[in-house]
This record gives sequence, C-alpha cells and structure tokens, in this order.
Amino acid sequence: MTVGLKPDLVLAFVLLDLAIIFIAARLVGALALRVGQPRVVGEIVAGVLLGPTLLGATAFVWGQPWKALHCADSLSFIPEATRPLPNISSCVFPQQARGVLGIIGQIALMFFMFLVGLELDYSLLKGKLRGILTVAIGVITIPIALGFAIGPALYNKTFVANFANPALKPSQTAFTLFVAAMLSVTAFPVMARILQEKNLTRSAMGAIGVAAAAVVTVLMFLTLAVADGVNRGLSTSDHVVKFVGVTVFITALFVVVRPLLAPLGRRFEETGEMTSTMFATIVILMTVSAYVADRLGVNVIVGGFLAGAILPARAQLFKVLSAHMSELTGTILLPVFLAFSGLNTDFTKLGVGAMGGLTLFVAAGIVGKWLGGAVAARAGGLSWAEGNAVGILMNCRGLLVLVVALIAFQGGAISPVMQVGGVLMALITTAMTGPLFDVALKRLPAADDVPLPAEGPTVAEAMEAGPVG
Repeated sequence: MTVGLKPDLVLAFVLLDLAIIFIAARLVGALALRVGQPRVVGEIVAGVLLGPTLLGATAFVWGQPWKALHCADSLSFIPEATRPLPNISSCVFPQQARGVLGIIGQIALMFFMFLVGLELDYSLLKGKLRGILTVAIGVITIPIALGFAIGPALYNKTFVANFANPALKPSQTAFTLFVAAMLSVTAFPVMARILQEKNLTRSAMGAIGVAAAAVVTVLMFLTLAVADGVNRGLSTSDHVVKFVGVTVFITALFVVVRPLLAPLGRRFEETGEMTSTMFATIVILMTVSAYVADRLGVNVIVGGFLAGAILPARAQLFKVLSAHMSELTGTILLPVFLAFSGLNTDFTKLGVGAMGGLTLFVAAGIVGKWLGGAVAARAGGLSWAEGNAVGILMNCRGLLVLVVALIAFQGGAISPVMQVGGVLMALITTAMTGPLFDVALKRLPAADDVPLPAEGPTVAEAMEAGPVG
C-alpha cells in the first residue's frame, strides 16, 4: 500500500498551500484592519480557519475527496491510530506538506527576529541598566511564579497530553514549566514597533521597555529550553551544560564575532553600497547563529535576534536590509508560520469542562504581564503612568506564544486543548493592546525632549507598519 505522497506531489501541495495561505492571510488580515485590529490578529484567525476547527472532520467528513488531491495517499502517511477521516483541511494540507510549511515558518521567524535585533538602538540604553534589569526580572519572574501556582490545577487529562498513559505522560514539573514559558512570553517586536511609531523610543519608558523585552525574550526561551529538557528527561548536569553553552555562545558573538565584523561596517559606511558579498556574509552569519541557537535549545528566534544585534553600522544597515527583507518576511513568510500554527489548532476540542482552566490560564497571563510589568517598571524608576504603559505592551503576546505552544504540543507535553489556550492568549492579549495603550498614552507626562504622539497613528496602524511578533 502506498504510504504518503510522492516527492513531486509534496512540492505541488506546498505551492498550492502557500497560495491558499497568502490569499486567506490578506483577506482576513484586511478585515482585522477594518475593525481596528492589527493585521496579525486576522492572520492568526486565518490560520485557525484553514485548520480542523472549520474544515476538519468534526465539522465535515469528505466522503468523496477529489482525485486530484490524492487524499488516500496523503492520509496513509499518518499512523492509523491518529489518522483522521478524510476532510478538507487534511486533504488540502497533507501532513508531508505541513512539515515543509513548518520549516518555512521557522525560517520566517529567523529573518524577522534578525531585523528586530538590527533595529535595537544601543545608544538609548546608556545609564538605564537598573531600570532594564528591574523590569526584565519582574516581567519574567512574576509570570513564571504564576505558572507554578496554576500549573497543578491544570495538570489533568484536559490539558496534559497522554495523561492516561504513564509511559508517555509528561511530569507535572515539565508541564508546569511549559505553562510558565507561555505565560512569560512578550511580543518584543510589537513593543519596539509601537514605541518607534509613537516617537517614544528616546523616552526613558521606551528605552527601558525595549531593552527589557529583549532580555525577557532570551530568558523566556531559556525557560522553554529547560521545560523541553525536563520533558525529555535530561539531568541537572545536562541543563548546566546547556546554560554554559548558551553563555559561551552569546559571549562569543559579542566579544569575538562582533569585532571581526567591524571592517564590513566601515566599508559600508564609506561606500553606502550593499554588495552581494556583504549581503551573503550577513545571511550566512544569521543562519549559522540560528543553527547554533537551535542546537543549544533556545530556538532559531534567539539566534536570528543576536545576529542582528552584533552587526556594525546598525542604523544604515537596517535601512538597507529592511528594504530587502521586511516585505518578504512580514507579508509572505510570517503568515506561513501563523497558518502552520492554525493547522495544528482545533477549537472543536474545547468543551465546557475546559473553560474554567483556560480562563484561569489567560487571566494569569494578563495579570502577570500587565500588573507585573507596571510594578516592575515603577520599581525601576518610571512613573505609574509609564509603568502602566509598559505593562500593557509587555502583556501583548503576538505570535511568540504560538511558537511556545507549538513546541510544547509537538513535544507531547500539552494537549490540543491547551494549545488552543495559547492561541486564545495570542488573540486576546494582542487585540487588547491597541485600545489600552492608546488610552495609556494620554496619561503620560509630557517631556521636553520626547514629543508625545497625540496626533500619531493608532496602535493598530503602528503594528501594521511592521511585522508583529
């Protein structure tokens, strides 16, 4: 019996699926903009609509799939125990094609975070170390603590994968760490983009918030790496080796690689020209950094961000490279990741019994980030009004919580219902960011050197100006 699609058919389905994803992302993203939400909210919804929630076997079993879709062959690739009945989602988006879409999505995240790292302005961080560390520690430790507080309540058959199978069931510690990682996510690129569009990057609030969000992103992925390691049964010494490896990696990038790149920066500043050799060197640096980060267990996102953060001639390079990469990354590649996440999310799995736990999960996420961010920012020297604005931005999850939820789901730690919780967290917190932050801006004290954006774009418009993470 045929098992799976032939390679030429896999390629054909990947191309077909990409076209469908692009169309759905643009249409639903445009609808989101019309109701005052950032395009990414619509793109997340588009991914969910393409998946089993609307087009799966629960809603519609396809008795006679079109022969051109080779549905029987594609479903034969899935183990019989988990094989779904023929349906639109599984036939149009076969499992083998989804694997390729997942890889494209990871590459998109690498490029995206590279641009975020390149855009980081170090001159804004001078003299603000205390505030940065205070905010970063607050908005990572409070959500993690809440994760450990609610983890035991969620550790049941509804939210834990393979709960009835002792051989496959994750430990309570591993599950709780994944929950803590999901709660601790901040959409760092969202904060950077909004503050830039609102002319607040040179304010104390903006500089501290952006730098703290960068630190939080690295710490969150370290938490995720620990969760994954505990789930796979790694020993304490294995974790120590991993942390040492990450420390050596980051140190080597800034102490060794960054100085080696200085001549490239000087040549670019002198000529103003991005040669093919320069561009190739930068892309090689980014991919190698992402590879090492992935092997160390902190995800390609961290590797991409760090590669951008160590480049010289940053402002000039960002202007040129963003012209090369932004549209490809934000308009084409990132919707593929969002769609891939949606294809693995099934809202039909939700039942009345799950509502209490998911409400607790989302509420803990909002309280931990919003309140935690406000209190930490106040302790770091900002006013309560500024702290409230920082907390609102820190609470936005964007697409990064989908990354964490997908890793936890694929690692066999969380159930499909808990993955839906990650999608709900992304949608709710991202949607509430715009209205709340626009209100918070009106309460910020005016500063002589920081123009307040009373006439500036709304947050939804600011987030639309660049990809949202």
